[in-house]
Amino acid sequence: MSYADLNDDDTTRLLLPQVKVMQDHRNHNNCNDAHSAEQHAITFYATPAAPTPGVEVTSPSQHWHNQSHRSEETSSLLTLASDRRISDPRRTFCLFVTFDFLITVLLWLTECGISSTNGNDPFFTILGFQMSHFYKPSKSLFDVTMLAAVRFIFLVSSYAIFRVKHYWPVAVSTAVSDVLLILKIFGIFAMSKQTSSLNLPMTIVVVLIDFVLTWIEVWFVDFKVLPAEMKLAQKTVRDFLQQSYQSTPPQDDGRRFVPRPSYGATSERASFYSPAATPPGSECGHAESMYYSMHGYHRNNSNWSDADVAIVNEGKNGLDQLWELYQNNTIWKTEKVLSNGDTVFSYDNKEFGKTFKIVANIPAVTPSVLFNEIIRKPEEMPQWNKTVSDVKVLGKVGEQTFITLEVSAPAAMGLISSREFVTVRRVDKFGEDYVSAGISTNACEHMVPKSNFVRGVNGPTGFVVGPGADGPYSTKFIWILNTNLMGNLSRSLVNRNLTSTMINFVSAMKERLKVL
Repeated sequence: MSYADLNDDDTTRLLLPQVKVMQDHRNHNNCNDAHSAEQHAITFYATPAAPTPGVEVTSPSQHWHNQSHRSEETSSLLTLASDRRISDPRRTFCLFVTFDFLITVLLWLTECGISSTNGNDPFFTILGFQMSHFYKPSKSLFDVTMLAAVRFIFLVSSYAIFRVKHYWPVAVSTAVSDVLLILKIFGIFAMSKQTSSLNLPMTIVVVLIDFVLTWIEVWFVDFKVLPAEMKLAQKTVRDFLQQSYQSTPPQDDGRRFVPRPSYGATSERASFYSPAATPPGSECGHAESMYYSMHGYHRNNSNWSDADVAIVNEGKNGLDQLWELYQNNTIWKTEKVLSNGDTVFSYDNKEFGKTFKIVANIPAVTPSVLFNEIIRKPEEMPQWNKTVSDVKVLGKVGEQTFITLEVSAPAAMGLISSREFVTVRRVDKFGEDYVSAGISTNACEHMVPKSNFVRGVNGPTGFVVGPGADGPYSTKFIWILNTNLMGNLSRSLVNRNLTSTMINFVSAMKERLKVL
């Protein structure tokens, strides 16, 4: 199989190489200054419309690139993550809960005042009587006030002190409050034959207002607080990574890319680099040479290092395991069948845990278009897939193996925080099936920017794209997902979230293909 087979797009559009270069490098200067400069991990990436004429490239075995930044000039994700300020929507919700409590107290005092005016007892006598008889529904409204106080303490503690990022506290408080308020109404009318010290119209007003306020609190958390905080978290991650991945052209040290200035450059930062060299005799070498010759690139052949070979072997190992899972149809059991025919399967792997697979038919698109426009462009995924905050290609070895850094968005209403994954990926083609497989690696830790994200682990994971059942212009899309999010998480919660993530991914991918 030659690399040229991976790009036989029916649209005859040749995909240009997208180059990512990155290095985590710290350099301490030797000057007499009291503070030493610290260099952070960065990356630069560009996809030119056409190769720039006059660019001479020296092909290294790895893509490393760095830029010096002063620590005070770059936002640190650790600082952003440790910011304990309450978000504006959460603060507004806490104020509303306070209003809920205060309006209930005010209405209760008003009811006591009305009862005092209509009767012969002083205001404070009625106040004391209701406080001492709170357990009698037909004689006191103090139980409703106590319920509002408990609700206030519980919600403020949950959302302001413990910063819970889920809707369960407000759901519990609303359910309990509504049940007790309904029982209060039954208690009042069941004892209507007895002499009641309550003002009945005012009592009904208090109960109804409390009932409405509890449901407003549920709406506020579910539709305002949690979605706003999730968007803020995604923006924080995206902004930080965007800052961390900016760069300037590297210096020539004999192993790096050396672009020659060109009059055709459209920007002072538009320096384009070639992928790494392919070993002599490789099945991909001839196709690569034709590609670079056709576009005016000149390369110096060089052998892969031992580190390059190890990375390629990891990628091949992940590809072999994924292909084996794809071919074995007897191990999968059906989890969910959607109305559009998309189906989610799963099976329990003793080595990697529960593995999921989604099978979808994509009409009106060929396999090569889907593979090249979606799978081969992982760095564009955050633009249309909201479950991913950022994807960067850290380095490439040849044209079939590359290292990626993915950062997931918070999930399950904030119960699952962002995770980062460092994955070695391998692309290949078997017959009419395009394959992109990945598995976690520790080979490129020096290229990963430091952060406080929990590091997830991917087992054999990837995509298989082949001809669909509806003719040549349809595609059968298969995603096999095996991941361990790490951390102290409920396995059932993680499994439900992974299933939802796969379904949402396919739905978003279909929408993406419509606009391409």
